[in-house]
Amino acid sequence: MTFDEYRGTVKPIDPFWDTEISYTRAQAVAMAFDWRSNVSLARETAGVISERVFLGRYLPGQVLVQQRLSEELGVSRTPLREALALLEYEGLLQLDSSGRATVTIMDAADLREALDFRELLESAACDVAIRRISPSMITDLHQALSNPETATPNSASKVHLLLLNSSGNRYFQGFSTLVRMTEEVHLPATACYAAIAAKLRILQRGILEHLAEADGQATQRQVHEYFNELRNHLAANERPAQ
Repeated sequence: MTFDEYRGTVKPIDPFWDTEISYTRAQAVAMAFDWRSNVSLARETAGVISERVFLGRYLPGQVLVQQRLSEELGVSRTPLREALALLEYEGLLQLDSSGRATVTIMDAADLREALDFRELLESAACDVAIRRISPSMITDLHQALSNPETATPNSASKVHLLLLNSSGNRYFQGFSTLVRMTEEVHLPATACYAAIAAKLRILQRGILEHLAEADGQATQRQVHEYFNELRNHLAANERPAQ
């Protein structure tokens, strides 16, 4: 077959099909954009809901009605459901079979287990964090914890988040929600927490001071002392009144 004969067998491009292919590609691009937008919106929504939990607007055990949340946050049900699923994965919420969301409750046993786990994580993060930590962040946090007006549970949780985030280990960093839930929500709700809060802040300032000195072993000892104080606090709450 000559080239001229071969050329005669080739059909010219059909403008209809060419247009349809282009349209299909445009649809695919639009769908990908919509998917990324929904993922981004779901994460933003999850962030808003989690902050409301940390601030005490939504309390442990409280049922979050999806219709009401959708109206309050101005988001449709699809990104809201995705946001709730993200928060369930992080342990902030619990979803039942019908999709109803409830803010997670921690009893004393749950809290002890969470603190034991956190102690392992944070003591392991000490040595690595020391090499990567920002001195200015240590100074800012130390000042915040030294001032009674700014020594809030949120400031306290930042000490422990600093250890995990400065480690550079994404698995450690993945437990930031657990840190905030225990430090900002569940521990302050325990009986007589206010009586030990000042001592806890002293221990947390000690963690920062040892970090500033780049003394990994001393930082670990202070971390262990901090968690021992919390365990003693929980044990005292469980003892029957005399």
